[in-house]
Amino acid sequence: MQAHSARVFGLCLRLTRDYFLAEDLAQDTFLSAWQALDRFDGAEEAAWLAKIATRKCLDHLRSAPARRTQAVESEILQMFPSPQSAQPENIFFEEHWEQSLRDACEALKEPYRETALGYYCEGKTLAEIAQSGGVPHDTARTRCYRAKQMLKESLREEVRA
Repeated sequence: MQAHSARVFGLCLRLTRDYFLAEDLAQDTFLSAWQALDRFDGAEEAAWLAKIATRKCLDHLRSAPARRTQAVESEILQMFPSPQSAQPENIFFEEHWEQSLRDACEALKEPYRETALGYYCEGKTLAEIAQSGGVPHDTARTRCYRAKQMLKESLREEVRA
């Protein structure tokens, strides 16, 4: 099966277009294959692995919209150092990064600014943002997703500086 790892990864990468996600799904594919090895008849190993990988990717892609509605603030905040204790320098860094997140949200253009501030800084849910903005829930979710992408890029630039 080791000879097939590059092919499985390539398939996952083509389906998801996300390198790190493809790595995870390729690992899941081989784990599932190993767990089902007793049911494998030994014929057409590459096709069997491709089928498992395809199903893993499609299952993930089908569930992606549900994950987008969950809080993603932790993804952004994980980019910054997290204080381990209440030491004064750690409190300073935490406040600095929270202010950096707020500044990055405020730098976005509307309607992303309002969505990002509400979601990441004020802790509003997507339903609350949709209601206050007078837009459908899916529109609020799309705006939040796009704002997240913009914030990741701008905050990465700050971390590099």
